Amino acid sequence: LKPPSLRADRHLQCAKVTPRLERTKRRRPAMAANPFALARVAERAERYDDMAEFMKARVETGGPLSSEERDMFSAAFKNSLTERRQAVRMAHFAAETESQDGRPHNAELALGYKSKVVAELQQICNKVLALLQDRLVPSATDAETQCFFLKMQGDYYRYLAEFSEGEARGTVAQGANAAYSAGVQAAQHLSAVHSGRLGLCLNFSVFQHEVMRDTAAAVSTARTAFDQAAEELDSTDPQYRNDAMMTMQLLQDNLSLWEQ
Repeated sequence: LKPPSLRADRHLQCAKVTPRLERTKRRRPAMAANPFALARVAERAERYDDMAEFMKARVETGGPLSSEERDMFSAAFKNSLTERRQAVRMAHFAAETESQDGRPHNAELALGYKSKVVAELQQICNKVLALLQDRLVPSATDAETQCFFLKMQGDYYRYLAEFSEGEARGTVAQGANAAYSAGVQAAQHLSAVHSGRLGLCLNFSVFQHEVMRDTAAAVSTARTAFDQAAEELDSTDPQYRNDAMMTMQLLQDNLSLWEQ
């Protein structure tokens, strides 16, 4: 068969192109209307930056997030951030090694790369914090949801503090402390063995120890959470007991180090 000739009847070509454009226009609203479904696809493809953008779009559509959507929102940004946090640490280590080995030029290159990744990390954290501050935390009505989002808010301020210096570090540290403290208040309405409450106390204590350099406060937070959970553990539904025990073990491990 010969290929179609390039004839002057362009209306035939337009007849082929126009429906395609119309179909494309019809698809776009459907895609935008279900960002959560797209986030699940991106997760399977391990495209975490895309997953985070889809979950951002889901939050911006309004309406409360389901428990599954909350978990997806958290996982999307955490996975997007994890590799960058590790990359910053490795770049910092490489810069120190190159400097010690007498290769200052290579050390400068490593520090330059570290700055690039830190900028990406800060952009992700600021994006999450804006969603939490403007939408998710204010709209949370029950204690479990408040605890979840306030813990997440504290975590992302803590991540920023890891790689900030001077006044900027102090500012984000204050933000983390305020979010964690508010989360602890909200968590008082939850069982002492609730995974959200225990996870919040674990992260808050790590923040107090590593960022605030206040080991006494970290010990107090961890010890209180552990002891209160231990009192309720025997009466806890076996379905939730294992999760509680795993977090309690992490609290105990930290206490063993901090109380030495």
